[in-house]
Amino acid sequence: MNEANSHGDLESRISNLEKPENQGAGFTGRDWLLLILTGVVFPVLLLIWGWN
Repeated sequence: MNEANSHGDLESRISNLEKPENQGAGFTGRDWLLLILTGVVFPVLLLIWGWN
C-alpha cells in the first residue's frame, strides 16, 4: 500500500468516526461504576493491603 492511499484511507476513517451516528452510546451508570471500581477503588485496596 502506498503512502497516498493510506492517507486517503485514514482520512475517510476519521471522517466516518466524526459523524454522531457512528460514535455509539455514552457510558451508562453501570459502566461508570465498573470504571471507578477497577481504576480507583481496587488499586487503593491493593496499596493498603501491600502496606500491611
